[in-house]
Amino acid sequence: MLWLQGVECRARLGVPAAERARRQRIIVDIGLEIDARKPAGRDDFRLAVDYCAVEKLVRAEAEAGERALIETLAERLAAAVLRAQPAAAAVAVRVHKTPSVMAKTREVSIEIRREAGSSQGARHAE
Repeated sequence: MLWLQGVECRARLGVPAAERARRQRIIVDIGLEIDARKPAGRDDFRLAVDYCAVEKLVRAEAEAGERALIETLAERLAAAVLRAQPAAAAVAVRVHKTPSVMAKTREVSIEIRREAGSSQGARHAE
């Protein structure tokens, strides 16, 4: 599993409209299940996952529009990464956010794993 950890995004995310009224900091971790033998064996970055492209995609998807649930964001990120990275057999997504409406809770997070070609992986492709 290849991980991009700590991708910082500014998203409109939360159930109350007041929480979505301004962008808030969220952190996304993305894991791609890949076969690293070919790029590693040749030590050739052209055969590897383009980390910068994945980071840009995650930021663009997370920062577009607004969502009530971190579950929705995680599913959409998983679908977008699987569409953009055909070499990935699966993707794991973790979304972390500090809830503004829960003062005594440090963080709310979700972790999902979706496989390429599965109906779950393509659910939010629209």
